[in-house]
Amino acid sequence: MDTFLKLNDVIFNYYFLIGGLFLSYLVYRILHALFGDNNYLQTKYRSRGHTWRSIQCNKSIPYNNYCTVCSKLMLPLVGLFCECCAVSACKRCRRVVDKKFRCKQFTWPADKPFHHHWVQTGTGRGDSTDSNEDLAKRFYCCWCQRTKLCNDSAFNDSEICDFQKYRNIIIPPACVQVEKGVITNIKPAPVEHWEPLFIFANRKSGSNRSDEVLSLFRGLLNPVQVVDMSATAPESVVRWMPPRCRVLVAGGDGTVAWALNALQNAPHVKASVAILPMGTGNDLSRTLGWGAGCGTLDAHAILAAVRRAEPQMLDRWKVTIRGTRGRLARRRERVVFAHNYASVGVDAQVALDFHRARSMFLYRYASRTLNYMAYVFLGAGRAWDDGGCGGLERRLRVRVDDAPLTLPPLQALVALNIPSWGAGVQLWNMGNDGDVEEQSIEDGKLEVAGISSSFHIARLQCGLAEPYRFAQASKLKIELNGSCAMQVDGEPWMQGPATITIEHAGQCRMLRARTD
Repeated sequence: MDTFLKLNDVIFNYYFLIGGLFLSYLVYRILHALFGDNNYLQTKYRSRGHTWRSIQCNKSIPYNNYCTVCSKLMLPLVGLFCECCAVSACKRCRRVVDKKFRCKQFTWPADKPFHHHWVQTGTGRGDSTDSNEDLAKRFYCCWCQRTKLCNDSAFNDSEICDFQKYRNIIIPPACVQVEKGVITNIKPAPVEHWEPLFIFANRKSGSNRSDEVLSLFRGLLNPVQVVDMSATAPESVVRWMPPRCRVLVAGGDGTVAWALNALQNAPHVKASVAILPMGTGNDLSRTLGWGAGCGTLDAHAILAAVRRAEPQMLDRWKVTIRGTRGRLARRRERVVFAHNYASVGVDAQVALDFHRARSMFLYRYASRTLNYMAYVFLGAGRAWDDGGCGGLERRLRVRVDDAPLTLPPLQALVALNIPSWGAGVQLWNMGNDGDVEEQSIEDGKLEVAGISSSFHIARLQCGLAEPYRFAQASKLKIELNGSCAMQVDGEPWMQGPATITIEHAGQCRMLRARTD
């Protein structure tokens, strides 16, 4: 008996130790994130203010490893550089640089010449053979990306800048019109084939790498072209965007849909949209050839890919949801727009479970890999608890192009606009031997499919099953009795009894990545 008790004590102490170590590590991560050195110290754009970042975090623009003020060699732990203009400083001298050196100005008087913005980024060997003079200073223009070596006596800071490398996609400061500190208009630049590029990044997307994206492109473009969607809504940006431009959205499918909806509300803007996949599923990005996710971020390579991309139209669908119970049912109308897919049932329930988990405080420390793991575990859990999606066919009445649709036993009904669904599953074309009509993202038709269970989803992910393929339709009407999870482009919610109508609502201008 004593031996048994000692064994229990050993087991208890073992699990207590493991649990204690895990909790200690978790507390350390939280405290480090809250109070540790932050690699991204952001300040507002002022007349001289800079936006600082650790020198180890960005290699897209050159910077000096020596502090501009005290000239000391900076280690990555204490070294900072401005992600907009590339001026460098140690943490002790950062405020001095803020007061002494002007950052990139996003606007400039149209009647004044615009000169290079030279920043010293180190030293190098000049052409002189004199050992006392062959070390020259290296200067970098944060607008045109030029570099030059010269001594102080030969330095000329009155040269006109022509924005050389990215002059076709950059917005010159003289073109930005501001009234009372607010941007009101962008005048066309006197450049042939000028098509400015805007970067929209969402810090709340699955990979948590949008800070890096914002930093990369602020140093290469005008800062007004780089929009942090968590701080500035795209609806306020599209008001002053030029009529012809390109947009790169860094985020997941929900972020892309947000940007597309904002652009649709500005009919004067004819923007073509590319995608930098930063979310979890990235289904629209997969469809347009931008990939399932991004690895190492190379800003110059990304800009080159966007400039080479080809136009591609994408159908847009209006989803109208009208409540069917209560006196005020007619007033409870909701309208959303779908670009990827809309669904009712167990797949939306898994997405809703994940959305709730992501909203928890501790989930801010997650990554894209952990997002996939969470989806797997949440989906497996719905194999035992269907979330009220069982027997969904008895609570749905479906009409495709005004014709009734007979449903088999299922737990999800999906309306597809693009081939990719559920992080890369080719749902409509799985097991297709040529007897299924071809799917297109610009034909004005939806593909209506069904899923029997969460276990069916797992088999689809592995390529071991096929969905129920019902029909292709230009209009879909669903009458839902009772409550069930619903999603549009990965944004889920619980839906009560309602009539759901999905109709064609025009097209969006997208960009398809070139493979050559």
